[in-house]
Amino acid sequence: MKHYRYATVLLTIFGFIACHQDNITMKTASGAKFEPLPAYFNGEKARIRAGNFNLQKAVTLNGAKITTNIPGTDSTAVQDLLKPFTDIDLNKPSLRDEYDTSSLYDPFSGRRSIIYQSKGKQTFPSEITMELDKNGNIQQVNIHSYTSNMVYEYRQDLFYQQDKTIRIATFQKIAFLTPKETEVSVAITPKNRM
Repeated sequence: MKHYRYATVLLTIFGFIACHQDNITMKTASGAKFEPLPAYFNGEKARIRAGNFNLQKAVTLNGAKITTNIPGTDSTAVQDLLKPFTDIDLNKPSLRDEYDTSSLYDPFSGRRSIIYQSKGKQTFPSEITMELDKNGNIQQVNIHSYTSNMVYEYRQDLFYQQDKTIRIATFQKIAFLTPKETEVSVAITPKNRM
């Protein structure tokens, strides 16, 4: 009977050690302090291309507007639309400890909002807000960037709502030159199946 207890204790200890090692390996392998946005948006690119979506793109440059339709299967167009989003990576070593994280939880719906706010030294991006559903899947991302000095001013707002909208608004002003304002709005709609 004593051998049975010793074997049980040993197996339990080995089980705890094995589980603890797996958790350490997962944390160091991912090394992600923040949500890996490039991986998320690369997944969205693949999902949009594989899905049956139409993209209606409207570009406004200093008040002049052009509208076009893009098939969701056009990999280059989808790549270009989501590039500003995939370029945002807060897990870069240069950005370590540059952002504060806060979170809001809705106990009724189970939805959660996560906000990454720049501590002031780094302004690109200055703030990221994500809306997650009750299963922890990202449903919406809003990214705000701002840079200003004596010669240059730059603002950019990126908005992505899964299966609905992509919006990129940019304002750029260089001293002694005319400011440029660009807005790209994309409505994502499923193709009608007959």
